[in-house]
Amino acid sequence: MSIPNKMLILLSVFMLLACKQEDPKPRLVVLISVDQLAHHAYTHYLPVFTGGFKWLHDHGVTFDNAHHEHGYTATGPGHFVLGSGLHPGPAGIIGNSWYDRQSGKDIYCVEDPSAKALDIPAYNVSYGRVNGSTPGDWLKAVSPKSKVYSVACKDRAAIMMGGKSPDLAVWYNWQGAFTTTDYYTDKIPQWLHDFNTENNMISYKDSVWTKLLPEAVYAQYAHADSFYGESDRYLQEPYTPVFPIGFEAEWYDKKVFGEMGGRPWMDRMTLELASKAIDEERLGQDKTPDVLAIGLSVMDIVGHYYGPYSHEGMDLLVKLDQYLNNFLKRLDEQVGLEHVIIALTADHGDLPLPEHRTQIEGKYGGRVDEELYLATRAKAYSVLDSLYGNHEFIHRKGSSYYYNFSMMDSMSVDAAVVDSILQTYMESVEGVFRLYTKTELLAADPSNQSAYRLSHFMHPEQSPDLYTLEEEGWIFRNPFGTTHGSPYEYDSHVPLVFSHPDFQATTRSDSVATIDIAPTLGDILGVKPLNEVDGISLRSLLTSK
Repeated sequence: MSIPNKMLILLSVFMLLACKQEDPKPRLVVLISVDQLAHHAYTHYLPVFTGGFKWLHDHGVTFDNAHHEHGYTATGPGHFVLGSGLHPGPAGIIGNSWYDRQSGKDIYCVEDPSAKALDIPAYNVSYGRVNGSTPGDWLKAVSPKSKVYSVACKDRAAIMMGGKSPDLAVWYNWQGAFTTTDYYTDKIPQWLHDFNTENNMISYKDSVWTKLLPEAVYAQYAHADSFYGESDRYLQEPYTPVFPIGFEAEWYDKKVFGEMGGRPWMDRMTLELASKAIDEERLGQDKTPDVLAIGLSVMDIVGHYYGPYSHEGMDLLVKLDQYLNNFLKRLDEQVGLEHVIIALTADHGDLPLPEHRTQIEGKYGGRVDEELYLATRAKAYSVLDSLYGNHEFIHRKGSSYYYNFSMMDSMSVDAAVVDSILQTYMESVEGVFRLYTKTELLAADPSNQSAYRLSHFMHPEQSPDLYTLEEEGWIFRNPFGTTHGSPYEYDSHVPLVFSHPDFQATTRSDSVATIDIAPTLGDILGVKPLNEVDGISLRSLLTSK
């Protein structure tokens, strides 16, 4: 080989190395969870987005096949998974709340009697009794100067993503203010007081929620504004679930404070609060990496009331797209987006209104007949009464059944017989698929996807002894609205996008799980989990220009 050729090769190699960009080293990692943003709704509306959602997509690596793998898809377990990288069941997070056999009471997932309110009203909540840790905790363990903040409308969203040792977790108290407890701080920062004063939520009493886009766009993407199955939340007589939406004149304080979580303004305020925290606490302002988690909760409430394909659901997401755009612009001014990695996802999806599913999608579905369900359960209890004298050894929470085994032993009750009677009767109700025993679910294998996902929601002691799974497309909600909580595609499949200005718009079909988000963020930050996690890092799949 001649010298000139060697020089040419060396020059080419040098140029390639010079052009190769290193993976971005963030000063700030931002985790954004949009509560009840199903993958089917996100992709449906993606062509309409022109702001923040579009920027995140256009500068993001999208995992198009990301699922929650814990079966019972609810807010508490979902945000626990996003924050910890753990399946919720073995860690003891088996719902937003659950029946505690020891105390005989319901337990809230972030309940902590030792956590007290400060000078803004708050319930007794914290991460103190949660068995997990988050990338923020992992970071603080090796970089004590790093800052970790978490803000959300819902306390369980802020708390589950904030972890054990954030500098502050803040949430809405449903009494007109954002708050925290003494688990996080001895004194609420003045900037939070100022923020609450500036926002003055009672001043929204005369505000009216109207649509942002032309009617023709809603007609193209959503079902009719007045669609039977939607909850009517304003001027309810006659039944007219339509825009515009205001607040009832009576009891303004209760209406405004209670209903704000279901209005777009709450998501706007939450993002403004996140910007306030960045400003006041100088997040991402130096080379020491920081973490910020943001829980946007309004879609969950709007989705429950109206469904994802309503004018309300669509308009909320269109507005949130603009709010996110404003947040990203502010973030660029505050930190510089080149110094930020953003992960966008959801704590769970949702089932479209059963009426939408049957009438528009042409699929099987419906609402479990509540009267029939109760009458059938009464028949099952009657059989148990005839066999054992009573059925007081059963505690029911929702459609789950807990057994008092000491009482059953004293009465010589055979648990297998009780299982069989309840299964035979309750599975005869249209819309009820199975009553799984806890033993069945704990032993489930991947060949049964629904049961296997539910196995990740089960705890050997705390979980119910019989767990009801609805038929696909069916819900226990009457007479209006929709819900989530199943292992089915519409509930488990959520968006997952990692964004940075240097990332190309890339869509990957790899099958990934939401338990992978926390290890990925930890890997990006260069920190290892403080405990074993169930997820794996996806960092090697994030491509840059």
